[in-house]
Amino acid sequence: MKKRFPLLALLLLVAIVGLFALDHYRKERAQQREQTAGLLASCVNQGLLSLFRLQANDWRRRPDFLAQQQRKLEDAVAALPEKILAGQPFAEWQNAVAVCKKLTRHSVVQHGTIFRALDDLAAPAMTDSRTYKDPGALKRRLRTLNRLRNSAKAAGRYLDDLRTDVRTQLQRSDLSAASREQALAEINRQVLEHYRPGHFSVQQVDSYLARLESYYRLLAQHPRGFSLRGGSLYFHDIALRRQIEQLNSAILQGDAAFYANWSQIVARQQGGFDAG
Repeated sequence: MKKRFPLLALLLLVAIVGLFALDHYRKERAQQREQTAGLLASCVNQGLLSLFRLQANDWRRRPDFLAQQQRKLEDAVAALPEKILAGQPFAEWQNAVAVCKKLTRHSVVQHGTIFRALDDLAAPAMTDSRTYKDPGALKRRLRTLNRLRNSAKAAGRYLDDLRTDVRTQLQRSDLSAASREQALAEINRQVLEHYRPGHFSVQQVDSYLARLESYYRLLAQHPRGFSLRGGSLYFHDIALRRQIEQLNSAILQGDAAFYANWSQIVARQQGGFDAG
């Protein structure tokens, strides 16, 4: 019996050490899941903050703003791992960094889809009266207008597309099921729940673009109905002049509302990360 005491004591010691080790492992894994969730929430938030800066831009004055913001977003996201990671990198952390890179790349593409055509619309070539009769110039103008229609659709479903992309990238990642679940919950709690669709009107944008298209088509289809005098249009066809003047008046009246749409794609609600 006495010989069994040391063995029992050893077994008890091993059990206690095992329990401590298991507890330590569980706490470490919980901390790691918390860090990966925090990284991904910050990553998604950076993309939304970039969108807010883009939708606050005056595209008629700063048409090159998109490229600047894309670089700033990529730099801000690249700095996140060093800011958030406590300790040494671990396997799931590397997986989370990979997911963050994909989400950011998709945000850059989506922002380009939404805003790049505004850059083209603001380009001098769109309003160069010397090319109003040129069929090739008309094709280029119509391509820009069609890109803007696609841009409007993307802007109207921005938050829905973002939520879908977040879920898809998490599901396709090498993160554990527990880490995916916690990351999605954190992204929703800290970020997505605090944003809502803005007052972007796809219908209003389409109406404005339809008037622009009619304006450009009429001029290109009636090259003998007008000429240029001192850089201004001089009409030989009274009916054409009346149509163009009516369209131009409607375009000018809708100009401010058209650009205002691009400033209200997403709206922010209270809570979540700071907007800075």
